[in-house]
Amino acid sequence: MNFIRLYKSRKYLLKLLLSITVLMVAFLSVSTTLLFYNSDKTMLQMQQQADLKVLSQIKYNIDYMHDTVKNIAVSTFFDPDVVYLSNINVMDMGELAQKLNRLEKTVSNSSFLQNITIYNAKTGCYYSTLSSLNCQDDGMNGVIDAYIHSQKNIPVLTFVPLYTDKMPFPSLAMFIYDNVSENKLVVTIKPSWLFDNLADMNKTSEGIRGSIFITDKSGIPLMAQQQSDVASMDSIESIIREKVSAGITQDYLVRGSGNAKSILSFTSSNKNDWVIVSDQPYKIVWGKLSKMRVISFAIIIVFLILSVAGSLLIAYRLYRPIENLLNQVTGIRSKETNDRSKLDELKVISTAYQDVMHQLVKHESEEHTNRDAQKTYALRRLISDASLPTQEEMEQVNWDMDFNQGLRVCVLLIDDFAEFESKTSDGEKRMYKFAVANITKELVSKSVNCEVVPMGNDHFVLLISDGNRSHSDDTTTLTHTLKELQQTILQYYSLSITVSIGEKVDRYQQISQQYGHVLDNSNYRMIFGKGSIITPDLVRHNNDNITFQFPIDAVKKITEALKSGQEKDFQEHLDQLFQHMKVMHYNNIMYAILHLLALVENIVREMNSRTVRQVSLDFKRYVQDTMKQETLEPIYHVFLDIFKAIQKQRTQDVKEQSNQILTDTIKEMIEEQYKDLNLSMQSIAAAMKLSSAHVSKQFRLHESVSISEYINDVRLGKALQLLETKDYSITRIMEMVGYNNESYFFKLFKKKFGITPKEYRFKTVVQE
Repeated sequence: MNFIRLYKSRKYLLKLLLSITVLMVAFLSVSTTLLFYNSDKTMLQMQQQADLKVLSQIKYNIDYMHDTVKNIAVSTFFDPDVVYLSNINVMDMGELAQKLNRLEKTVSNSSFLQNITIYNAKTGCYYSTLSSLNCQDDGMNGVIDAYIHSQKNIPVLTFVPLYTDKMPFPSLAMFIYDNVSENKLVVTIKPSWLFDNLADMNKTSEGIRGSIFITDKSGIPLMAQQQSDVASMDSIESIIREKVSAGITQDYLVRGSGNAKSILSFTSSNKNDWVIVSDQPYKIVWGKLSKMRVISFAIIIVFLILSVAGSLLIAYRLYRPIENLLNQVTGIRSKETNDRSKLDELKVISTAYQDVMHQLVKHESEEHTNRDAQKTYALRRLISDASLPTQEEMEQVNWDMDFNQGLRVCVLLIDDFAEFESKTSDGEKRMYKFAVANITKELVSKSVNCEVVPMGNDHFVLLISDGNRSHSDDTTTLTHTLKELQQTILQYYSLSITVSIGEKVDRYQQISQQYGHVLDNSNYRMIFGKGSIITPDLVRHNNDNITFQFPIDAVKKITEALKSGQEKDFQEHLDQLFQHMKVMHYNNIMYAILHLLALVENIVREMNSRTVRQVSLDFKRYVQDTMKQETLEPIYHVFLDIFKAIQKQRTQDVKEQSNQILTDTIKEMIEEQYKDLNLSMQSIAAAMKLSSAHVSKQFRLHESVSISEYINDVRLGKALQLLETKDYSITRIMEMVGYNNESYFFKLFKKKFGITPKEYRFKTVVQE
């Protein structure tokens, strides 16, 4: 009782115990369910493979027997003795006996044949290896005679079952005849060769395989079946009739329910209109699996009981540190457990800790927020010069630098800002700004006193107190520090930063004016590239070079190179022009770029006015692309792209365009019609009213493969998708993607993917 009371008084301990137990039960339940499901699926697949192998072997035997008997029938039909017996009007008995003896040798030399019968339509006589010399005896007790006179159209060279009430199973006969003379040759096989073989298989596999039998297309068996352990034949006949009418030649399914549930598999013979069927009781196939499940379930139950018992001990050991901490925080001893509040132990500890820390955290947070907000507001006023703070206001802020010494303004500009803004959420932008400002303050403050404040979206302002150090020393140290800052931000946040350093000023009232100069200098990132450090000395010549004149000789040379299509000359003159831009003022650089775009557009307009073949370019898009760039290098490549686009349109062969359209059209036709068995290069050429040679040549020229190879690639790709996503049989998938020859399909599939379709499906199932 004390043990139960101990656990009831500890709410967190009960949660811990319940969590461990529930997790363990959930894990065992899920794993057991997956194990049982996978065992069902694996057993069904193994059984399917075994059944299809047996049915395939029977199908092979039947097809082999059919081809053998067919060859015998054809060769016998044209035998001189048979021709003689088929056309003789008056028969000599001695000669008849001699010719029948020769036919008996043919029968005796074959393990399949039972009888050869010749029907002479002129005399109405039968001559059979099993009959007497009476010509009215067909050798089969009148079965052949009855069938011949009851049928208008007798199938040729295929097995026909012949029934009588006295026969335990039908005789299988193959007819071959001449429609003109109506003489017939009838070859019957030993039915026992086939039906006894099936009976023996059913006997030897009794209780395991169920029943194996042969039906026609409508599902009607060729011989009576013993249905003691499987469902009625009506259901089987209906299923086979439905599947065969849908064009399915092989399938595997589970039918029925309860004790009548069974596994039905079938395959169709290509030589006859027969279906070989296997019907097995579901409960027998799954008997051993059920025993395994019972044993597994018993083991899991025992393991679960032991796990729950073990979890009691583990949970209590995990709980001990919580109990000790609770006693320290609340001052409550173990024996006073029942007097605790309704909160669990962690809630009690958390509440006590929060009560102690709340006021301290609140006070520190308010003080820090107010201090940072005041400092940021004052810095932005200094930089923007909206209203300069008074001396008293400056003294109220807790600065990390001395504003009475030499000051320097630096601008940190985010490179590729348009891309950064499009790929970053507002929350992420705030995080990046916070991180960049903190890293900048931490690194730069190691060498000089500084303050950092974000301005707008794409840049930060860094204020530095240089003190009384010489200009050369502080610039060198600052440049080294800022390079380290750029590398750190790039390494941790993948952000490239361009830095613009300003001149030193003596009073904080000059900061705003200096900020404008430094921000203007940052535009020279256009020349020096992303991630550069721009100093006043570096851009002094550019800022002084305010006059602008677009080089006249450059206009002439670029015009001539563009009109003549000389790419090398165009690139050379473009290089010279862009080198000239690097010494210009920033405003003049942008004007020169726009002037060059306008020049190219005018040249294209002039060329179009003098030729029938027009050049069509979207110069508005090129202007937009140019204005987005932050450096000269990508702008230079934009002009090279414009030149190439112009020359491509001027030199493009209309015939080549037509051939490309032809190739694209053929590919679309193949994608849409790959299921068509008759799809080929010839059918495609006929549909497009072009010669096969021309279509084949142009397609291979553009795609480097022949049309037939491309068709096979598309079909095999579709087959692979169906194998992965659908549970269709291999034969059905083969037919769905446009093949009707299984061996050819397997050959192509293995050549492309290295394994057969069956091996690929088995591999996929195992991986799942």
